[in-house]
Amino acid sequence: MKRIGIDVGGTFTDVVMVDDSTGKVWSTKVPTTPKDRVLGTVEGFRRILEISGSKSGDISFLGHGTTMATNMVVEGTGAKTALVTTRGFRDILELRRASRHDRADLYDLLFDNPRALVERRWRLEVTERLRFDGSVETALSHEELTQIAARIRDSDVEAVAVCFLHAHVNPEHEMAAVGALREMLPDRFVCASHEVNPEAMEYERTSSTVINAMLGPVCGRYIGRLVDALAQLGFAGKFLFMQSNGGLASPARVADRPIVLLESGPAGGVSAAIRNCERGNLRNAILGDMGGTTFDVSLIRDFRPEIRNKSLLHSYTVRSPSIDIDSVGAGGGSIVWIDAGGGVRIGPESAAADPGPACYGRGGTRPTVTDCNLVLGYIDPDNFLGGEFKLDAKAARRVVDEVIAKPLGMSVPEAAQAVRSVANALMAQAVRIMTVERGYDPREFSYICYGGAGPVHAVDLAHEMGIRRVVIPPLPGLFSAFGMMVADQQYDYQRPVECDLAKLGDERLHAEFSELLALGRSEAGRHGVEANATRAVRLADCRYVGQPDVITVEVPEGASCAALASDFEAAHQRLWNFVSKDKTIMVANLRLQLIATSGWQGGVAHSDEEAAVTPLRTRDVYIDGTVRALPVFARSRLPVGAQIDGPAVIEEHSSCAVLKESHTARVDDDLNLVIELAA
Repeated sequence: MKRIGIDVGGTFTDVVMVDDSTGKVWSTKVPTTPKDRVLGTVEGFRRILEISGSKSGDISFLGHGTTMATNMVVEGTGAKTALVTTRGFRDILELRRASRHDRADLYDLLFDNPRALVERRWRLEVTERLRFDGSVETALSHEELTQIAARIRDSDVEAVAVCFLHAHVNPEHEMAAVGALREMLPDRFVCASHEVNPEAMEYERTSSTVINAMLGPVCGRYIGRLVDALAQLGFAGKFLFMQSNGGLASPARVADRPIVLLESGPAGGVSAAIRNCERGNLRNAILGDMGGTTFDVSLIRDFRPEIRNKSLLHSYTVRSPSIDIDSVGAGGGSIVWIDAGGGVRIGPESAAADPGPACYGRGGTRPTVTDCNLVLGYIDPDNFLGGEFKLDAKAARRVVDEVIAKPLGMSVPEAAQAVRSVANALMAQAVRIMTVERGYDPREFSYICYGGAGPVHAVDLAHEMGIRRVVIPPLPGLFSAFGMMVADQQYDYQRPVECDLAKLGDERLHAEFSELLALGRSEAGRHGVEANATRAVRLADCRYVGQPDVITVEVPEGASCAALASDFEAAHQRLWNFVSKDKTIMVANLRLQLIATSGWQGGVAHSDEEAAVTPLRTRDVYIDGTVRALPVFARSRLPVGAQIDGPAVIEEHSSCAVLKESHTARVDDDLNLVIELAA
């Protein structure tokens, strides 16, 4: 049988298919259709079947990732939402949490918060009150709930978020309210904070719940339409969605909790890189994903990704487990412009898929990073995407000349090289934030690059950071889509504790985890996952008393509270370079990751083309201030063990890499292209 991975990006929808038994891989890219992403996804499915000569009935598995949830939050295009909350707390979304730095620039005195997630007239109060310990102070008013439901029923509100004070301790009132609202408003999406984010911090819990509600109707329609469209094409295999935590989940789970889709597209590449590291015994790696819109950087340590449980998205707080990915607006489609001081600036605006960079020939009139790379010869206009998509080199040169070169008094190649240098600097800064600012030395990591533009900049970026090894995996331009096929299913659960670790006790610690495990296995069973097919990862959010932020520490099965305290102090020492032996350690939350192995475990089959370490042709490339004719090698024809010495170009369907003097590239047993950089 065969598997398909589909990743819907801002510019292209990437599709990869693999034959389970042989390891043979097919891939394609189709333009993303922003107005209706289902169309592009279905076209990608059709196209990969056509390329591979397969039928829908041959497909046993489909993994899917999309950026649509993130785009909806950033663009404010989610469903119109009402917030039902405790009387007196309707303005929590306006007050926010300034002490938590939930703003784009802490020192900008003219900073304007983005618009409130919910209009004030739709932030609706209901009489009820729980005390901090979860005991009832004021009963829930069902009469007021009925009035609220009637008001919503007569409006265009599509979603309702319910968030009551202290509901993370006792969800009784929220459960009653959600049950009543779902009965009275059967055609509206309704969710509660104890379902989405059951932990302390009122603003964060409210913000996360509202975002989940905003995404619910739109994501639900997308999932339903896509499932139906694939079924009409004859697909009857297993269909799973990529989540922000790097694991897959069922459509039903994602439709109920769409907040897990935020940043799920980049997570696919991380999942693929983890599998790559496992096969190559590469314990630690920096990952760089340069696509059409952004450059995303993340870390793998000891074969596992860095995970965060909170993030800011367009200055909105989101509490949901996700792979720790830092992004900058330096993708291939990022628009280049000159600021008032004459400086070269890149992004954050992107040319996206329509009209795309000027070289796409679709009416783009502003230069992008891709246009500059084309001018410099890092991209071949006649062999982009294997020759399926011809680029207009004259259009690229024209916009670079008009918008950058002439205003700066430079030649066109010099202007394009300036843009490339700025892009590399932006990416290097993102890598420093992920490594140096967290106590890691990037020189001790390998650099795994992917995304269509990732290999194009990889060598220069590695030089900038002092990294000595660059790994370009197979299918770098479709690596996130590949990750949809190799990732495992993962379901996350959490429970608020807020207790002194010393007083928590081993017995309660183990009992709480046992209850979380029983809950997780019960829910996973409803999504078709057998209990004996899962493994559990236990985690605890810890902090010193008085600290605002927690450190998440893994808790091995059966570990004692004393061992947890020791592990927390070791993590605190690494992050902050000190420990406070005299301070109490608090446990804020206990977490459980339930993982079901379902991803493809095989390796990509070697090419059956004739192996030859000989160049196909030469190409003019602007390197170190001059144009040089470099030999061009086809990566698909390089056998395992092949070695290429720079300067040279190694080209493939979805990307290319340019080697400079003293660089050596070799093909390892898993078909990774490993580039060694001289010290």
